[in-house]
Amino acid sequence: MRRLLFLTCAIVFADTVFYAVLVPLVPYFAEEFGMSKGAVGILTGAFGAGILVGSAPGAYLASRIGVKATAVAGLGLLAATSLPFGFAGEAWTLVALRFGEGFGSALSWVAAFTWIVMRAPEEKRGQMIGTLISAAVVGTLVGPALGGAAVAVGLAPVFVSVAVLGLLVALWALLTPAPPAAGVAPEFRSLGAVLRPSLFLGLWLILLSPLLFSAMAVLSPLAFSGLGWGANAIAAVFLLGAAVEAGVHPLAGRWSDRSGYRPPVLTGLLGSVVLLFALPGFASPYLLALLVVLAAAVFNFALTPGTALLTAGAEKAGIGPALAFGLTNFAWASGYAAGAPLGGLLADLGGDGLAYLALVPVCLLTLLLARRVT
Repeated sequence: MRRLLFLTCAIVFADTVFYAVLVPLVPYFAEEFGMSKGAVGILTGAFGAGILVGSAPGAYLASRIGVKATAVAGLGLLAATSLPFGFAGEAWTLVALRFGEGFGSALSWVAAFTWIVMRAPEEKRGQMIGTLISAAVVGTLVGPALGGAAVAVGLAPVFVSVAVLGLLVALWALLTPAPPAAGVAPEFRSLGAVLRPSLFLGLWLILLSPLLFSAMAVLSPLAFSGLGWGANAIAAVFLLGAAVEAGVHPLAGRWSDRSGYRPPVLTGLLGSVVLLFALPGFASPYLLALLVVLAAAVFNFALTPGTALLTAGAEKAGIGPALAFGLTNFAWASGYAAGAPLGGLLADLGGDGLAYLALVPVCLLTLLLARRVT
């Protein structure tokens, strides 16, 4: 089990390195390609859009051909689309490649989580999920550092290195024994079960975390740039935020295992509302940096209990693990694909304050939903 945990952690780590490498480069792409905040949001959200489209194929393939083959295919696609990203010369090419990265991530992410849940005992599932999410967060530590380095050494060497990382993890997965494929497609007709309150809440909590975080991931790098900070300083802020978040997810998983999903979820939602009011309008980059670090943990605090809630409810509803994590990917991608462009477009219309405050009612409605669902 330990070796499998290391492998699946490596898979989700590689996924999130691809995802997070772009964050400190947001001001660079905005200046280099003349992008507005809305256009930068579309570029950032293209990764989530790729996951959105790839979630159902990921669930199908994990059930049909097995978790190993699906993981290798996803990591291979991540590598193949990352390689030309460092050489692209037009904005539309970047968006298309970013979409392809997201599609590959959808395959490998579903495979990794399905693989570990198939083997983990139920009483440790929340902790295992939290550990995988923490590994993903470590990827968001390395990703911004690589993005910051790209400013100094150039885009091509960094994105070639990221592609090599994906290929190495794919080779590791290829050499690891895996459960045999079921050989049948997942039961998509069982999707009606997601209308059950607990399943719907789990999906919504998984969607909400990237909705909040991706809006901040577009707006705060541009705010830092406007306050005089460069790519390396921005990378350092997100690196520290990811380090804090990495320690939070296993704690949230254990808290959820012991006390149920509600206490950690309500804590995360209340903290998110406070931070959304606090984030806009800071003239000091250091105070903004402190808030971004806190938000990296608080905005994502409900992700682990939400995932555990979804997988437990899916099992009771007769939904297989591959389809359950396909749904997880779909929910996460929906939030990310919407949050990044929405945050940028609202900021273009009414400033960063409008973008952040528009998310407050979403958190409050989620708070009411979480209190009502048993």
